[in-house]
Amino acid sequence: MSGPSSGRGAREAFSGPVRHVYVHVPFCRAKCDYCDFASAAVGDSPDGALLDGFVEGVAAEWARERAAHGVRRLRTLYLGGGTPSLLGPDRLERLLELFRPQLTPRAEVTVEANPEDVDDGFANWAAEAPVASGAGAARGLRISLGAQSFSADLREALGRRAQADPVEAFGRLRRSGITNISLDLIHGIPGQTVADLDADIAGLLELRPEHASWYELSVTTGTPLAARVGTVRDEDDEAVLYRRIVRALSRAGYDWYEVSNFALPGRKARHNLAYWRARPYLGLGPGSVSTVGARRWTDAADPAVWAAALAAGADPPREFEDLDAATRARERLLLAARCGEAVPLAQVAAILDADAAGPLAAAGLVSLHSGTIRVTRKGRYVAGAVCVRLFRA
Repeated sequence: MSGPSSGRGAREAFSGPVRHVYVHVPFCRAKCDYCDFASAAVGDSPDGALLDGFVEGVAAEWARERAAHGVRRLRTLYLGGGTPSLLGPDRLERLLELFRPQLTPRAEVTVEANPEDVDDGFANWAAEAPVASGAGAARGLRISLGAQSFSADLREALGRRAQADPVEAFGRLRRSGITNISLDLIHGIPGQTVADLDADIAGLLELRPEHASWYELSVTTGTPLAARVGTVRDEDDEAVLYRRIVRALSRAGYDWYEVSNFALPGRKARHNLAYWRARPYLGLGPGSVSTVGARRWTDAADPAVWAAALAAGADPPREFEDLDAATRARERLLLAARCGEAVPLAQVAAILDADAAGPLAAAGLVSLHSGTIRVTRKGRYVAGAVCVRLFRA
């Protein structure tokens, strides 16, 4: 385990050059009942001018941010949402063209997709699109497919309007030659039983994607789902489901490398790892978040307001937050805890409750070794609660 001044862990949170970009595509055909993200429902036949204007806005914002932060090389690019696949291959290709000159030859480029958008045209484009420009550039994107559940009944319980079969979409991507697919699933869905979860686990293991993100459902006040089922959850039941997922996927050869993420060897999501390692990143698009150095900012969530400002040659309206040293240290520990990565004690000593660290180590929830602190595999099940206990009052 590294000492306090060695290795990548010694880098101050969010410092260094920007090497990672997230593009937030805010459009969906319809909002799911559980969704509280910055997204706009545009129906089954969205206005082409609206989508074209979005691509133009991203181009303008990228030009401004690239110059402002001196971005020369990108190691990861992530197109998330919302529903990026709703843009279709032509607009997605135009977006990728904006970033290709900065992408390294081995850059990871991820595009989120919903099953209803994965027709032969989308699958063939994804398989053929080069990641970076120039000779020797990698080909083939990383596709993150939003399955949520293989059960149509459970997807309906989530208020998913589209009911396209995720297994069919996955097969179409595979047949086109996509060799890097992540499946997104949810547990803790209202009415979900252990048998239902086991069926989803079996479905995932049969498909054997390179990566899986399996999130606990968060029911947020103000969403249609909260109005229907309330926000009180049975934490014991959800813990049983969670541990069942971790055990099954670990036994099948997946590395549980973050509290909600699993990967086959060599297939960890490098973009998300950049977040969890507190690397600086830029967000583009309505509602996107950026964190560089000691400053974090969030773009206006309204696509029209965002686009109008950029069309006028200005930055979109933004909310800014200055991150003091204590905030950055707390975030560094919280993010590392999610992955069980060691953090030099020197980085977090100012916010660490030394009296709490010893008992947590004795309980096997954290490890203190060679000048570092690390949340153990056992502690990762309750990483948030462990960090709360570690923070000074």
